[in-house]
Amino acid sequence: MTSLISNMIPDRDNLKRMLASLDTAIASAAKYHPDEADFRTTLRASVRLLMLEASESDHEWIRGQLEEMLARHGLKNFEL
Repeated sequence: MTSLISNMIPDRDNLKRMLASLDTAIASAAKYHPDEADFRTTLRASVRLLMLEASESDHEWIRGQLEEMLARHGLKNFEL
């Protein structure tokens, strides 16, 4: 049973929780990554993991959520 649970694709509620965690992490990331290049590399890795866990049908919705989140943090020119 454990392997079935670990291979499940997150639903929107779980994706929203994952995005909320990422939003919180972005807010504090500057403390841990004063170098913008390091921050962007770490953020891209987190986004990649999120997209890998999500179903393909959720990718466009996730991108929209991420763009709004990044804009709130002043990262409007961030390529996903």
